[in-house]
Amino acid sequence: MLRVVWPAVESVRSGIDWTETRLASERSSRSWQRVWLTRNEVRWRKAGTVVECFGVADGYLATVEYTDRDVTWQLTKGPVPLASALAVSALYLQYGVTPHVDTDGRMFVAVVDGRPVEAFRNFAEKPFEYSYLDGYSSLDELPNWVDRTDIESVYSRLEKRHRRELPPE
Repeated sequence: MLRVVWPAVESVRSGIDWTETRLASERSSRSWQRVWLTRNEVRWRKAGTVVECFGVADGYLATVEYTDRDVTWQLTKGPVPLASALAVSALYLQYGVTPHVDTDGRMFVAVVDGRPVEAFRNFAEKPFEYSYLDGYSSLDELPNWVDRTDIESVYSRLEKRHRRELPPE
């Protein structure tokens, strides 16, 4: 069976898919509530999920916790600059996407049609590029797909934090 796809139709379909996904993501991110902000950490909560970004040693960690399952994992590969930790937090809060880590230890995500997606899905039909998330030193450097509305006030508060060391093992 021969399938003919008109480029204009495919383009419109792609635009509709992107718009629906973005609107769903915006609705989803609106349900997150920032419940804690100090000089050292910020916490967002939605139902049984908590996203936290906090300062340790020479950087920041971002984690996600499922309180109903007592499971926590790091969103960042280790301590990273504040802007990078907030970018990774926003990636999860706004899109439900977590970064992957390459062989050099750098966090990355795939970007398709101007929005982040899980990096190892089959994108044979659409071109994609990788976006690294570990080298941002300010919010101005973040990709356009990161909504900075909530993280600007967080950034200004956390960038003035007091240093604390990782607990001994």
